Amino acid sequence: MALSPEQEWTLVACGLVAHADGILEVGEWDQVLWMIDERLPADETEAWLERLADRDALEERAGELPLPPPFLAETILERAWRIALADGRGSDDEAGVHDELASRLGVDLEQNRAWRVQWGAQAGRRAVAVASFAAMLANADGIADSGERAEFEDLLARLPVDGGRRDELATLIDTPPGLDEVVGRLAALPPEERGIAMVTLVPIVRSSFGGAAERELFLSLAERVAISRDDALRMLDR
Repeated sequence: MALSPEQEWTLVACGLVAHADGILEVGEWDQVLWMIDERLPADETEAWLERLADRDALEERAGELPLPPPFLAETILERAWRIALADGRGSDDEAGVHDELASRLGVDLEQNRAWRVQWGAQAGRRAVAVASFAAMLANADGIADSGERAEFEDLLARLPVDGGRRDELATLIDTPPGLDEVVGRLAALPPEERGIAMVTLVPIVRSSFGGAAERELFLSLAERVAISRDDALRMLDR
């Protein structure tokens, strides 16, 4: 099954932004891999993994691709900027590559920069939901052990929030919110944002010394925010 122009441009744009500062961060790579898992036929996955690891190959592919319909440009650019925010903030290098992509797609640069502000605010709301549920996961068996605390700190360092807000969120590890509150925060996000939030939480589940309680809580939350159990399992087992 051939990829649509939107799917190919999404993968290429995400890959180019991830390479913009010369380093593929863990959070960026996880999100790019989920883009593959969600959109790419299994028989093409290996070829795309190789391409995504090679910036020159991505540039070459971008030059070969026909432009997608204009109405798809905003969605493609939003997904690409989400990759830039995966490590806490979009760098100048990432913004520059993102603007280049916008120009290729026929988007006015002032409009693109205004969208980035809007997407940054949305990412901040997702960050609060992610931190809240991460604290719940870390305490799922009654105590946040050393591995879970370390993963929680690493996750906070990558969330797109300012330092003061990050310090506030750090206290959640000892005073986690209730499940209904977390469900409400996640349910308020657009569907794709919910999926990215859950992908972001996978390292917390994996860091647990036991893992059974955390895994079941993850699957339960996914179901309550309209993410299928199959998709949630793929996130955990990918």
